[in-house]
Amino acid sequence: MTKYEYKCISIWGGGAKTSRILNEYGKEGWELVSTWSVWHYLKRPIE
Repeated sequence: MTKYEYKCISIWGGGAKTSRILNEYGKEGWELVSTWSVWHYLKRPIE
């Protein structure tokens, strides 16, 4: 069974800033799961 770790981050700013930040997390293996207002919830498998 795959186990995950989770992270919750707030991103203030426009689309370009949000995309840049999420792409940086994506390179580290984080996957965007959900958003709510400025909050972005991410997960990645635990190795």
